[in-house]
Amino acid sequence: MPGHAKLYIYLVSAAGIAAMAYAFLDPPWPHDPFRFCAYLLLSLLAAALKLQLPGLTGTLSIGFVFVLLGISEFTRPETMLIACAGVVVQCLWRAKIRPAPVQVLFSVSAVATSLILAYECSRFVRAQLHAESVLIAMAVATCLYFTANSLLVSGVLSLVKREPLRAIWQQCYLFTFPYYLLGGVVAGLIAVLSRGLGWRAPLLVLPVMGLAFLFGGVRGKPKFAAAR
Repeated sequence: MPGHAKLYIYLVSAAGIAAMAYAFLDPPWPHDPFRFCAYLLLSLLAAALKLQLPGLTGTLSIGFVFVLLGISEFTRPETMLIACAGVVVQCLWRAKIRPAPVQVLFSVSAVATSLILAYECSRFVRAQLHAESVLIAMAVATCLYFTANSLLVSGVLSLVKREPLRAIWQQCYLFTFPYYLLGGVVAGLIAVLSRGLGWRAPLLVLPVMGLAFLFGGVRGKPKFAAAR
């Protein structure tokens, strides 16, 4: 691996560790232990349901829906734990090639850094537009989370393959944006419905998301199979 790629991995890992420290130093948590544990368990199950899509250097799961939902509904440490635990499961569960610890750390760090960016910007938007802005804030969080995470991962691929960042990003990640948009819509609907129906009933929306995810992912054979 080129030296500048290693340096990039170290920098992203350091940023991710700093993001996790920032999140986990934010008390108090959790406000509702049962609700949090239920969402955490569901996110781990969703992370295990992963697909290798055409052109994607890694796998995609619907676990990111719970990350987006956490941005709307949970505290920083709760959302960070949901996100990081899901990435570890996604990397290690039934992996064809077991990733090295540094690969897992990089993946977790990329998600942690992207999460903090999306979380803080989403909360800023909600503070500016007040309680009625849940869906707008979710749209902001979805776009920022996808863009930051995909660019961070594309960055290391660009350095390793010595190809332009834009080409790598467009080839490997841009086409997954509709999946993230759908996930953002689902997370936003659950967040809105939970205010009137409680947090359990809106979770029935998730099977629809799962079916759409599976239906969209069965088309074509993957070009790459590297762990994300």
